[in-house]
Amino acid sequence: MRNWVVFAALLVTASVCVGEGTAAGGQATPQARVERLLDQVRSNGVKRIEIVQIPPGILTRTRVTPELLEHSFHYKLVIGDIRGSAYAASLTSAVGSMSAEPGGEMGDLRWGMTFYDQGDQRIASLYFDASGHRGAIDSTPVSFKGDLFKWLDDNFSRVLK
Repeated sequence: MRNWVVFAALLVTASVCVGEGTAAGGQATPQARVERLLDQVRSNGVKRIEIVQIPPGILTRTRVTPELLEHSFHYKLVIGDIRGSAYAASLTSAVGSMSAEPGGEMGDLRWGMTFYDQGDQRIASLYFDASGHRGAIDSTPVSFKGDLFKWLDDNFSRVLK
């Protein structure tokens, strides 16, 4: 009987967590994390964005992970204050179009975007493979849909050649 009580308690906890956008392990779901980032972008909570890239044509011995990309990038571009910049409205639209689902493999990451608040605290990091469909939110593998990768590629690929 005790096993049934424990099972029922776990089931209720998992249901409540998932219903609130949180996985049973306490981590927010990828989509909930995207929505929090969108809230931050819309409310001007994002001040600085760092963009790193390893060009897709560069061959590596191993798959590029978030940690490797952050430490071994070929290019880095910093937008010191996105608020009120020429990119602000299109970034808001691109993040608003984005969705993320848990993904099995991260892919070979080539682009990274790290968002910081006014206090220089990291809000979130997004990483994309060369197609923009697979990647990670922080260190969680996800599959992406939407226009954020297109925004990134359209605005900065020419600059980072």
